[in-house]
Amino acid sequence: MNISLFILLCLVQFSVQKSTPADDSYIAAVVEYQVQSDEAAILQNYLRLIEDAGKQNADIIVFPEMTLTRGKSVVVPIYGLLKEHPIPASNPELFDEILVSISASAIKSQIYVVINVQELMDCRNAGSPGETCPEQKQYRFNTNVVFNRNGAVIDRYRKINLFGELSKTPALVPDLGMFTTDFGVTFGHFICFDLMFQVPAIQVVQKYNITDVIFPTMWFSEMPYLTAVEIQQAYAHTMNVNFLTAGANNVKVGSTGSGIFSGKAGALVSLMTGVPITKLLFAKVPKVPGQVTGTYPGPIYDDPVDQDNLFLKTDPSLLSHVSRLLKTGFEEFTLVDKDVYCQFRVRLSERNGEMAPFYRAFAHDSFNVYARRQMGTAGCSIVSCKNEDLNSCYYRFNHSEVYTEIEELEIKMTSRRVHYNTSLKCDDIEYYPMSFTNNKFPLNPQNYTFENENRNFDELVNNEIMKRNGQQCMMFKLNTPQTDLLSFGIFGRIYSKDGTKLITESTEHADIDNLLGIN
Repeated sequence: MNISLFILLCLVQFSVQKSTPADDSYIAAVVEYQVQSDEAAILQNYLRLIEDAGKQNADIIVFPEMTLTRGKSVVVPIYGLLKEHPIPASNPELFDEILVSISASAIKSQIYVVINVQELMDCRNAGSPGETCPEQKQYRFNTNVVFNRNGAVIDRYRKINLFGELSKTPALVPDLGMFTTDFGVTFGHFICFDLMFQVPAIQVVQKYNITDVIFPTMWFSEMPYLTAVEIQQAYAHTMNVNFLTAGANNVKVGSTGSGIFSGKAGALVSLMTGVPITKLLFAKVPKVPGQVTGTYPGPIYDDPVDQDNLFLKTDPSLLSHVSRLLKTGFEEFTLVDKDVYCQFRVRLSERNGEMAPFYRAFAHDSFNVYARRQMGTAGCSIVSCKNEDLNSCYYRFNHSEVYTEIEELEIKMTSRRVHYNTSLKCDDIEYYPMSFTNNKFPLNPQNYTFENENRNFDELVNNEIMKRNGQQCMMFKLNTPQTDLLSFGIFGRIYSKDGTKLITESTEHADIDNLLGIN
């Protein structure tokens, strides 16, 4: 270690208040970062944000996907030079400026830092010792890099499930991202589209009993099930984890969504904005997910005039689902699609004005296609529509329109029973409680009840046709009437039904690299 680095370590060692293993919480910071093209300016902004987080006594800061390196590639030799010299700041001549600068900043602010870079691995002429090199060529990966308080690189994770990203290669070995901190918390971490897959999103939590997960992302929101903060809160709820999510901000293409979520308690703080912004979010995170005490910021809402600026896609498969238009007043009915049974109990207020939205109930047991990947899905939901026509769903009504109040809503879903995969040591199926409101956020968990237990069907289901062997029943209901609800339902990922081959698909977001001008 060089002398200047040693002096720096001595100066900061006792100047920053840090959480310890004895504490029942820690301070987390996540960054919603506006996409930019000036790489030199971006790095300086990152360093300033790390310093700002350190001044707030944050123990860890998380940055989004693809907002640091853009078209540039960084070598992260975790089995090579970093094994012998783990602190880039102490040997700046050996490493890229980005690793050196972030390392020094982590030391200065005494904070764990998680960044995402485009990583270069050169397999020509034995240039990458310790790495898996199938061919003698250069590889590029979408990679998380983790620094500890001493500036050492302690973990590297390569994205397993790419969303297009034609210039990159999926992780050659499906290694999971994990690291342990000096404040007694072990984190799992993965990247963006990985959230949709059993490996790593389910495996890292269930195989290793992880309670805290980090998620750099550049999410493209899709209604009704997969808007950014909606799926982030739902994942934290279903997996019962603290979920630290940092989102890239590019509202013109639909990218935003960051937050810190704590199990079934929901968002300690979250952002889903319609304006270009870089913002640092903080929260005190309980080490036991969901055991939240005191007050916390919760969702940070836009000015209503800015809410519609965010580009939002709609699931194109919605039109093929089994559906039924809801009537005003009370009704109770069942929709069936193959092995999925959806029992709805709903009461809508009388429509007040021609512009009041309609609602339609949906059931599906099928596949969705994302970035040429066929993925098994199942669901029961209600969705807002502009009129009686199925083609008018999904619909975000504006603030000048008269709302239809959902006075009562209960959905009971019977579908495939969750199965534990003994090889992967995690579930083959997961079900998520999903909701989306006109302000672009999910409902506060206090406003709904979600039950997903292997209990006697008679306790939840009265319809004889729904009492089937080998299936599981769930119940999702509103606790309070809602006037700005756009969708509400249960979304299931049936991982065992996923296709193994890429299929032909025309989608505007199939290749993020082209969308963002990254070559």
